[in-house]
Amino acid sequence: MGSSLQDQLLKMGLVDASQVKKAKHQKRVAKQGKGRGAETADRRKRDAKANADRQAARRAERSRAKENRTEVEAREAQLRIQQIVGSGRVQGRVHGRRRFYFETRDGRVPFLEFSDEVISALESGRMGLSESPAGETTVVEGASAARIFDLDPDWLRVWNG
Repeated sequence: MGSSLQDQLLKMGLVDASQVKKAKHQKRVAKQGKGRGAETADRRKRDAKANADRQAARRAERSRAKENRTEVEAREAQLRIQQIVGSGRVQGRVHGRRRFYFETRDGRVPFLEFSDEVISALESGRMGLSESPAGETTVVEGASAARIFDLDPDWLRVWNG
């Protein structure tokens, strides 16, 4: 590996001696044409460009890390909300004969059939109606609805708190 590329090409027979001599001459002429300060100026330009590239790469890495952190935080918040909904689910009989209309995330207005007690609790804020991004609705306690509201109000369809 001690020999130059020109020497290697010459040994392999890909170029002849006159071509090597001509290339060395052209390199020498180009270097003389630039002057003495040109080499240091070129080095400064290369260093500045390399430094700018490193800084751009650092900025890109920081922005990717920030995006990843926000995605992880959003997933963690969704999991916390799912746990709150699961633990705050109203136990017992909630279904009845009265229709209760509400607006879903996608703008539709379906109804659920609840008992009179559940409808009065929904209207008073003692209970809330949550809807997951998948469209599953759950009746939750008022305290759970308040915690859900603090994390992500889009999960609540009905809560008068």
